[in-house]
Amino acid sequence: MTRYCITVSRSARIGSRVVRAAVFAASGLALASSASAQAFRSDVLGHQVQVEIMIEASNPEIVRLLAGMMELRADVQLGLLAKHDGLPATHINDARTIVWPEFREGLMAAGVADLDPLLQKLDAASGPEAITAAQAEIEGALLKGRSAMKPTSADVLLALHDLAKDAAANHINQSGPTAVHDYQDAWAMIMAARGELDLLMRDPDPTIAKYATETALALDDLIISLPDPNQSAAVDIDPALFNDLVARLEKMDQEA
Repeated sequence: MTRYCITVSRSARIGSRVVRAAVFAASGLALASSASAQAFRSDVLGHQVQVEIMIEASNPEIVRLLAGMMELRADVQLGLLAKHDGLPATHINDARTIVWPEFREGLMAAGVADLDPLLQKLDAASGPEAITAAQAEIEGALLKGRSAMKPTSADVLLALHDLAKDAAANHINQSGPTAVHDYQDAWAMIMAARGELDLLMRDPDPTIAKYATETALALDDLIISLPDPNQSAAVDIDPALFNDLVARLEKMDQEA
């Protein structure tokens, strides 16, 4: 059995300075995870308490595919924000040419329709009605695949964990300002993960709700310091903010 170590904070800080996050919060897509039992040790209200939290993941491939769905959605939402501002929707092209090919085989096997023509359709859409219709087709395809996978709440938590670590570790320049496009990717992935946790923190299973809250705290500590993604030049953001998130998430992965 793999053991994980979580430090439980005494209060939750919500990132009140996050801008343009409503689009992501409104587009929650439940996720999923892998076939290992996981246990967590928590530090509750200042008292050392051993808490055995069994987080059973159903399948590693489900975790991977669900994280892929969220990454696709993050790119789509960035593209919609760009369209709204009259800017080139380059992230929609990223979704079609980078993210979708990586997950295409598994997602189509899970029941997701071929997103390539749907993403092309969204990219070419110009009027509000056309954009809304194209987005709805993509959402419908993703939701159909998710429904077929039947992910558990534990699956969702573990996939979110992987997504957030990927965003923090692989999209931020460690030696200088981060390119706008890369920063937007990281921002969108973090926001997509955080939006899922709002639902999971209210999960009827207290174990799931507790773990979701601890994950949310780690993300909130980062989000509160993030600038708006609508930038015109490279973003001068301290990589230590993201490195701290990675460290906190990796600490959860260490065997006790």
